[in-house]
Amino acid sequence: MHELVIRGGRVALDDGWAECDIGIDGGRFTAIGKTLSGQKSIDAAGRWVMPGGIDAHCHLDQPVWGGAGNADDFESGTISAAFGGTTCIVPFGMPGLDMTTVGAIDRALERAAGRAVIDYGLHAVVTMGTGADVEAQLDALAGRGIASVKLFMTYQGFAVDDDLFFKVLDTARRLGWIVIVHAENDAAIRRTRQRLIDLGRTDIRYHVVAHSETMEREATHRALAFAELTGARMTIVHVSSWQSAEEVVRAKSRGVAAIAETCPQYLFLAAADLDRPAIDAARFVFSPPPRSPRSHEHLWRELIDGGIDLWSSDHSPYYFADKIGHSKTPGFTTTLSGIPGIETRLPLLFSEGLLTGRLTLERYLDLTSRNAASIYGFADRKGSIAVGLDADLALWDPTARWTLGHKALHSRVDFTPYEGRVVTGKPITVLVRGEPVVADGKLQARPGFGRFVQRTAADPAHLRKPVEDWTPWLDA
Repeated sequence: MHELVIRGGRVALDDGWAECDIGIDGGRFTAIGKTLSGQKSIDAAGRWVMPGGIDAHCHLDQPVWGGAGNADDFESGTISAAFGGTTCIVPFGMPGLDMTTVGAIDRALERAAGRAVIDYGLHAVVTMGTGADVEAQLDALAGRGIASVKLFMTYQGFAVDDDLFFKVLDTARRLGWIVIVHAENDAAIRRTRQRLIDLGRTDIRYHVVAHSETMEREATHRALAFAELTGARMTIVHVSSWQSAEEVVRAKSRGVAAIAETCPQYLFLAAADLDRPAIDAARFVFSPPPRSPRSHEHLWRELIDGGIDLWSSDHSPYYFADKIGHSKTPGFTTTLSGIPGIETRLPLLFSEGLLTGRLTLERYLDLTSRNAASIYGFADRKGSIAVGLDADLALWDPTARWTLGHKALHSRVDFTPYEGRVVTGKPITVLVRGEPVVADGKLQARPGFGRFVQRTAADPAHLRKPVEDWTPWLDA
């Protein structure tokens, strides 16, 4: 007799679909089989029972940047995530001015406590201003369940120089951490941006020129070369173009421990969306920017074939008035970069990837939950419907057709770039550790139910040796 049984659904298991029941006890999956008995039960007839999604790249309740703070805190952001079928997130401990990497993690933990309704981990962030004692700080965080660190190659106040880049890579390899990289060439962006300003070309459409595919490709190549030199593991986040995707594939072929992440905006939005009246175009400003149909087609192939490893939202929630600086004619130099997406991430891929047959169930599960759990160090607890793991799952109605729009979503952000888009498939009931967070489309969990998830680093002894360890002339 189980505490709870999910009965009669079509269940997405690691080895394929199964018509079965799921037994849950103490917040974990304890049985998968037929005719299970439970003190309580949830009827999943007609539903697809999917593992809870894991969004390993999102931003919530960060310090003010660009003159604006996030619209979503850990309460509204995790509620929105839950309604989108996501049961665990890994946002960033983003530092503010004069804040250390450790201090930024402390701040994020304080902000999340008592607010989150789903579980969460945290990525560390290192910038030029987060302290010279970077190794000591990362060592301290390693004992607190942090196993990843982000570096920026662009943005004033965030971009790191090569010396710090290598210091973080060497430390991460020693700890078994993974380094997350925003790869765009900062000097090229600043140069091009200024030339556009000098020419008076500041319309929003020029955002794609100021952040061209070449700039992303060059930075991706350089970051992965650094990973190759040090033997560190590296995730290139928000891969937006065919050029940067090819750089990751080339690095993998050389044995680099390279991981590629992309986001819905790079499959469903396009550079042409910026060629609209300014107020409308502002809804599509994010960095790297949306790309060409060629990149859309290439990224879909990589999703299908396995060249892309992660499907994340890069949820960057700003009120629209803050995003455009309260201007009636915003330009690319004045519009804040970032869009919401924590709730639409899974419905978009479920509708256009899984239901259309573009993606197999295996690839869908890899992209939306399993790979994130494995790559970021908590596959022993989350990511699949399997005995012994946390009972995180979502019951989807695969026939529900609904229209994406900010009024239908649960983020505090007052716009969505997907306004009016019709999708098929919707999570109706969502459980975290066996407890309904959303039941029949209604919020159940109270703020504070979500727990911090401590993650485990890889064993450094099993990581690939850096180039200098096997270069023949060094052995002479």
